[in-house]
Amino acid sequence: MLLARRKFVKSGLLFAATTALFWDSAQSVLAQTLKLGDQLPAEVLRDPVLSFTKETFEPYVGGYFEVPGARGKMLAMKLVKVEAYVPRPRTIATDAFRLVFSAEGELPIFSSIHPIRHGALGEFNLFLTRRGNGDREIIYEAVINHLR
Repeated sequence: MLLARRKFVKSGLLFAATTALFWDSAQSVLAQTLKLGDQLPAEVLRDPVLSFTKETFEPYVGGYFEVPGARGKMLAMKLVKVEAYVPRPRTIATDAFRLVFSAEGELPIFSSIHPIRHGALGEFNLFLTRRGNGDREIIYEAVINHLR
């Protein structure tokens, strides 16, 4: 009985020490993550998507964007709608929105990040996901999410 109690106490102390060490490490990692905004590479800071907001795209609803299609030729994609995302209470505050495009053809399936061209917005990359509407329409969606 005494041996079992010693083992129990030893295990409890070991667990507490491990938890304390893990907590210190976790706080250090979280603190570094929050400071990453100050340490972003210059290439990332030059990406125009960082500065895009919902309001950036609203004037172009109904307008056309160009993207290389699955067969290599440029396809037109019509911006159908821009929708804001409202986070639930008690979540991290973000400026998030989604863009919905109607495409005249399919995009390459081996890539999810596509180069987009627009007369006023220039060239930028978007992560596009195909959304199903059956065979009638080819719909792609991009979600842009910026921490406040």
